[in-house]
Amino acid sequence: MIHLLLAALTATPSCWDIYDKALTHSAASAHPPYITYDERISITDDDESLLRSAAHIDYRDDGMARVADERFDYAPILTREVEPGPPELGPYGPGRSMWLAPPPGVPTIAVLRARGMVRCANEGMERLKSREVYHLAFRGANPARAHLDDLWIDAHSYDIWRLRVTGPVALLASANSSIGLGKYDVEMAYQGPYLVVDHVVWSYRERIYSQYADYTGEYTFSDFAFPRELPPSFFASVAQPLEQPQ
Repeated sequence: MIHLLLAALTATPSCWDIYDKALTHSAASAHPPYITYDERISITDDDESLLRSAAHIDYRDDGMARVADERFDYAPILTREVEPGPPELGPYGPGRSMWLAPPPGVPTIAVLRARGMVRCANEGMERLKSREVYHLAFRGANPARAHLDDLWIDAHSYDIWRLRVTGPVALLASANSSIGLGKYDVEMAYQGPYLVVDHVVWSYRERIYSQYADYTGEYTFSDFAFPRELPPSFFASVAQPLEQPQ
């Protein structure tokens, strides 16, 4: 019985080990130089429609994006703040190197993990759209700062299929600087060889004196393409959004 118990314990990987494998897998995966996609946007305030729009985004892997949004008569603008976020998960750019194996011939002396405030708990195996996934829960982060809450990681491939994060809601903050952090639920899906964002829902509760307003945003991504090249002028000079009437 003791041997069976020890075998069961050693067969269950630790939360941080699963997390490290997932981030290493994501960093080593192929990242396209450009991603183009369409986006449907719906924002509600206490279940009443506040905004409906559509957009086409051309995203470059350095974080620059060209956005043509129905709200601005599809006049394209350049931005590094795509709404609700990039179409793929990180780590991005130079940040990928810290998750990848060192070049051949460079020895690894030690692997260290700093113990911070955040606790990582393996909530066990779950089923997510017919897949076996680990559910990792992260607790203890500073509630006033953006942070990761949950990850659902494929138990076989280590693909990240779903995540929950706490972060700023740019759409609301642009109109009210006192807006705090919202809750995001992000779902991933494969489009061709690339794992991309498929669906995002965020929620935010704003206190107004003794009452509350509950906002919800929903974004559906579709029609992905991954061109190998786009003209340099594509991200150099574009129209500005139309000014709203006074």
